[in-house]
Amino acid sequence: MGSLVAALFRGGPPDERRLQTMFDVAPHRGDSTRHVASGRSILGISDHADRPEGDVAEADGSVAAITGSLDNAAELARELDANGRPLDPRRPAAVVLEGFRVHGDAFLGRMRGVYAGAVSDGETLWSFRDHIGFRTLFYRDDPGMFLVATEAKQVVAGAGIPKEPDLDVLESIFFREFTDSTPAALRGVRRIPKASVVRVSADGAGIRRYWDPASLIETGPSLDDDELLERFEQVMTQATGRTLTGNDVVSLSGGIDSPAVAAFAAPQHLERYGAPLSGLSALYPDQPSVDESAYIEEVASFLGLPLFTYDRRAEPLGRVREWTELVDGPVPRLLLSDAEEHFAYAKKFGFRSMLTGEIAEFVIDMRRFLLAHLLRRGRLRPLYEHIRDQHAKGASPPGIAKQLASAFVPRSLELLYMNSRTLPDGLRPPAWMDEDRYNRSSADFAVAAGERWRQQQLLGFIGPGLTLEAEEIAEDALGVRLRRPWADVDLWEFFLSLPAEQKFPTVERKGLVRKLLRGRVPDVILDRRDKTVFDASIEARIDYGDLRRWLLDPRARIGGVDYELLADQLRSETLDVPAYQWARDLAQVHAFLSLWE
Repeated sequence: MGSLVAALFRGGPPDERRLQTMFDVAPHRGDSTRHVASGRSILGISDHADRPEGDVAEADGSVAAITGSLDNAAELARELDANGRPLDPRRPAAVVLEGFRVHGDAFLGRMRGVYAGAVSDGETLWSFRDHIGFRTLFYRDDPGMFLVATEAKQVVAGAGIPKEPDLDVLESIFFREFTDSTPAALRGVRRIPKASVVRVSADGAGIRRYWDPASLIETGPSLDDDELLERFEQVMTQATGRTLTGNDVVSLSGGIDSPAVAAFAAPQHLERYGAPLSGLSALYPDQPSVDESAYIEEVASFLGLPLFTYDRRAEPLGRVREWTELVDGPVPRLLLSDAEEHFAYAKKFGFRSMLTGEIAEFVIDMRRFLLAHLLRRGRLRPLYEHIRDQHAKGASPPGIAKQLASAFVPRSLELLYMNSRTLPDGLRPPAWMDEDRYNRSSADFAVAAGERWRQQQLLGFIGPGLTLEAEEIAEDALGVRLRRPWADVDLWEFFLSLPAEQKFPTVERKGLVRKLLRGRVPDVILDRRDKTVFDASIEARIDYGDLRRWLLDPRARIGGVDYELLADQLRSETLDVPAYQWARDLAQVHAFLSLWE
């Protein structure tokens, strides 16, 4: 845990005081700092003395800094040792520095893990994030200097500009109108996109993606059942093994995703550290429709996991002002109060690293437009089988025809339909939100017919990852590191490369993974066909007092919101669950804005 800061000074020598200023505004990142300088550049890290994650290195006039976890450092060190420079894999900055010397920034494509880093030869500075964007980097490019740091507030401090909110960005965040290039919510700061490197010199700056997951879609061979199982077990074992520290707990639910992580991590944890992997779960005893305790206990018993549980009690908007200040803005749909409660129990029970099943949906279950894709590619046999199976499961002929039609419907007609359709309950905007503005973000996802399948497979890579950014800050502040094995790059590349008909062999959700996990995860989990919906818990925790505190007659206003109508619903306490979730997101925006009132 910790932070990275770096600067390239175009008009003079490096200014160490700016680095210290950047460290000072993020005390939750640790008070142990180190830095290295070369020519016009200076790079530094902050760390917690009891849980260091950063490293700096220098050699032959070049310098490097990295924070996070370079999961394949040992493998990379062995490869680079062949060039005659023995490397210590416990010094990831030295590994990165040598990798850049041998391969240039193409070396980034070979790195694995969750990290952010920078390299400089004194005249040029390269700054980069990991493939998925689990570690953050923000920057500001001024004529006299280029600044980059883990948090937006650090960039603001280093640049010496006023710390103030960007209302346009806040509005875009609220309406979900954001992309990789959306700036930070603090004015004057931009984010480096995931899987990207920024190259900066005295002449300017440029951004390049070093990894293109789109190029991997359906590039692998069709495997027989034994080959498929063998390859999956290889990459899943590797993915979970990379995350283990010896002080681990798995955040366990009654679905498939986290039990799968536990199934592969548990035996490795026992073998490496001589102790069983543990599980941690939040329970909902007052909402039986939400509580998964019976499934969770079955998984823990089956895998031999000591199980720690607690009853969910966090207030959804608890400390919302403090949290939005810490994470530099509002974050849609994320309850940092829940994360705080979950991490607090993990620490109470003695854990500092938490494995989760998050991201799995994006890796293994993005099946929309499958029939259209098979039709466009002329894969008639698997198309026939899927249509037959859908019909056997009760799908109507008009419903199947609609799926097939999406293979040819142009984007213009799709947009026309999106603007004229009547949305079902739960997907409609609240009455106090402008419907046209609400629909605009959906329109951004409308693409040409031939691109729809590709877009679905890449949904996990679209957007800036605001939730991941906020969680990463919360992890550091609360002292528990999250790891998400399903998002391991090699595992994700494996699933991206599978032919569509092999990735989705049946009409059931996660059909392939259910088959591959048979024997490793309890049958009662794999045979579940229901999905837990948390509406009962959400509704039970609605606090109209908190909502009224932030949303009744706020000083600043977000365009597209009818505050008077919203106020009426808050006073009469008549929000349904979807409208409440939007109101809660809006409350985050105004809690953040209140920092300047």
